[in-house]
Amino acid sequence: MHAATRWLLDRWMMHPRIALALRAAVAAGLAWILVRFVPGSQDYPYYAPFGAIIATTSTLAGSVRESLQAVGAIVVGGVIAWLVDTATGDYVAAVTLALVVAISVSVAGWRPLGAMGGWAPTAAVFTLIIGHGEANFIAAYGGLTLVGAMVGIAVNMVAPPLPLAPARLAVGRTRTVLAAQLRELGDLMVQHELPTLDEWHREHSELRRARTAMRDAVTLVHESLTANARARRHRDALDVLTQEADSLDRVSLLVSDVSDLVLLPHGVPGDPEGRAALSDDAREPIARAMHRVADALDAYQYGGDTQSTLTAADAELEQLLRNQPGETHEQLLVHSVVLALRRALDTFG
Repeated sequence: MHAATRWLLDRWMMHPRIALALRAAVAAGLAWILVRFVPGSQDYPYYAPFGAIIATTSTLAGSVRESLQAVGAIVVGGVIAWLVDTATGDYVAAVTLALVVAISVSVAGWRPLGAMGGWAPTAAVFTLIIGHGEANFIAAYGGLTLVGAMVGIAVNMVAPPLPLAPARLAVGRTRTVLAAQLRELGDLMVQHELPTLDEWHREHSELRRARTAMRDAVTLVHESLTANARARRHRDALDVLTQEADSLDRVSLLVSDVSDLVLLPHGVPGDPEGRAALSDDAREPIARAMHRVADALDAYQYGGDTQSTLTAADAELEQLLRNQPGETHEQLLVHSVVLALRRALDTFG
């Protein structure tokens, strides 16, 4: 019984869309019941559950912001349709529709409407076609949506979302992708045919996407702390997760520096035709150090011993600096690579 309960709790935490669906369903149902008591709602009662769904698809702070933005976009779009319809009349319906769409799509990018600005052209077309360009329809559409949004906000206040598990998954995904790319770059170091930097970036865009998703997920968790009493119990976990995300961001930038140093042709100062390159004696220990850093990333993620892998990586770099037999320009290149990798190691400290 305990194992089954634990499994259910894990599924609940790892899949927040289940809780989101329940909140949206409860809010929509309550809005549908309560809207019957709003005078004049008989013709358009379905806009209330519509507003409830908008309000329950975000954090508590986000639900308030996005609800106001959605209602604002609906009113703006409706007013545009009403004004254009009043000016053109019914005799040029196609022109009226084209003007309404053009103006409302332009207004959708208005900063105060934020991410919900896209509702402006939708509301404009609804007002023109369903509401026949009447001002009463704008009041019903915007007002009933606001009523439903208030119900959704109340549901979010009772059971505020805390998307901590998705943020953990995003951080873990970034760590996995970063370790894989480090290993691949290390493998390429011991090959004579290296890809160009452009080829590397074209074939390894996954890390950029993973970092973006990680930053968005962590930002969403921080936003969910507002007016969320439940989140106080998880503040320490969030602090740790934020530190991990910041560390991975720094390591990602350092790995990007290493790939630039390894894959870009570097000119030799004072010799326009000269190019500094890494010899095989330098490539192999650098590749081993990259693998050690990747091992440290994996060990950190799965709770393993990171200290031994960090020590091994540092030893590889130390040995490389002591025994690096190349010319002066190669030494400069090697020292730059070693510095970037050592800064990556320091991130784990």
